[in-house]
Amino acid sequence: MAVADLVQQLQIPPVLARILIERNLTSVEEVQSFLEPRWSGLHDPSELPDLDEAVEMILAVRDAGGTIAIFGDYDVDGISGSAILIEVFRHLGIEVVCRLPHRVREGYGLSTTAVEEFAGQEVDLIVTVDGGSNDADAIQRAMEYGLEVIVTDHHPIRNMSDGILMVHPDRPDQSSLSVGLCGAGVAYKLAWAVAREAGGGGPVDDATRKLLVEMTAYAALGTVADVVPLTGENRILVRQGLQILQSIRRPGLEALFDQCRIDRTRISSTDIGFRIAPHLNAAGRLAEADSALELLITQDGERGQELAREMAGYNRRRKEIEDEMVEACVEEVESGQHPEEGPLIFAREGWHTGVAGIVASRISERQGRPTWVLCIEGDEARGSGRGFPEWSLAEMYPLMEPLAKRVGGHDVAGGATIELDQLDELKSALLQSERHRSEERDAPPRYFDGVLQVQDLRLELAEQLERLAPFGEGNREPIFRVEGLRIDGAPRLVGDQQQHVQAHFRGAGVRIPTIWFRAAGRAHELTRGGEVVLMARVGINDFRGRHLQLQIVDCLEE
Repeated sequence: MAVADLVQQLQIPPVLARILIERNLTSVEEVQSFLEPRWSGLHDPSELPDLDEAVEMILAVRDAGGTIAIFGDYDVDGISGSAILIEVFRHLGIEVVCRLPHRVREGYGLSTTAVEEFAGQEVDLIVTVDGGSNDADAIQRAMEYGLEVIVTDHHPIRNMSDGILMVHPDRPDQSSLSVGLCGAGVAYKLAWAVAREAGGGGPVDDATRKLLVEMTAYAALGTVADVVPLTGENRILVRQGLQILQSIRRPGLEALFDQCRIDRTRISSTDIGFRIAPHLNAAGRLAEADSALELLITQDGERGQELAREMAGYNRRRKEIEDEMVEACVEEVESGQHPEEGPLIFAREGWHTGVAGIVASRISERQGRPTWVLCIEGDEARGSGRGFPEWSLAEMYPLMEPLAKRVGGHDVAGGATIELDQLDELKSALLQSERHRSEERDAPPRYFDGVLQVQDLRLELAEQLERLAPFGEGNREPIFRVEGLRIDGAPRLVGDQQQHVQAHFRGAGVRIPTIWFRAAGRAHELTRGGEVVLMARVGINDFRGRHLQLQIVDCLEE
């Protein structure tokens, strides 16, 4: 498919056509489906492994007057997926209890402790959300108590448990069209199928349909927050969910939007990823994730306000802890305490495990290297890692497993628990491995999607680029090399802590506003004199009107 063909047939600008082709959309039909994702693009839930059997088991428990326990993860994906099942199951008359693990005391996954608590509550069935695939000990304990278990998950499976239903889009023994769904996406498919079967297998009633449509908002929260590819079904769920978030009437969410200062008329995946999700995650990072779950499902306006204020407080404290940890890591790198190649591994006493993943993400972005941030407690270190698609953490897991008590995750995000006396050996093993492969791999390249001159920068271009949204993993927001700009006036530091840079540039008779986040220390680079070259995203600022604004990613020396 040529750029000219897309331009002619779809009446889109050449820059948009080039981006679509570079993202492997090779026909007019594929491009149309991408630009206008529709409900009809979702696969039928029944194609997921074990889903029909899971639906039958859930409705059997309901018909017998039994109770279902939902066990979700403590992150936004698990929280939002749990909220979906709670809302839909209760709507269908199913008795439900729910429990989320404590990040620090219990860690990830279904535990024998949780199973024993459910047994004490005399539940009949445990349904996991965003976990459970590798929790064989806990599942065995549930069976000993006579409890049925349904696992719904999307994480890599190392050892499949026999005798349980596993609704999972990426099982090694069964293929699925829904590969790529996150935990909340899988939960949504299960809720949809249960509601359909409860209604006789045909179209659901209006009230149930309204609820299922509303729950796409929660599926969108989990999908964006868990950084799964925003393509295929995920793109549909997020696009539809963002529309629902504009009008959803949930006291807790509405209060949280106020706390985050979100304009609901233009809510985006960026709002989820950088405002909503950090607030919800902060509860699980610093305290109990249950309060974030309650925020999503409460119908009490005063309680919603209280919970939103609580989330905001947690998030403020999370930022403070995060900044302290990032500063400590940067000092270690700059003082030469780490090799100049291979993954970075930081470990200290007194660090908070709940913030380790965020810190690892910031350091990996800054250094261009996979990063592990581990928190030392007693004789072990526990924390999180972040990598890149082209420099994957998954390559490290086999090397780490013999030396770690627990390790696993995705290509770009993982977790590990390591005995302290194994830490130096682990660092050495990873460094040696990367040295062997260094000739085959360069550092993550500086991607950009095209070159723009000043005269190209128009509001109409930004509006066309918005059609590529929602942005996220697998569909990142385009970055352009922008040439022909000169600084117009002195840059200004903005933000609560004066951490961002606001500046205006001029060229070809046009004045262009820009923002550069977390770049206060680099503001001087914009005033070197002469023309500058920016790596930037082309966006829209709706403050006091609607105008184009560049979001600077980098300032290049020419």
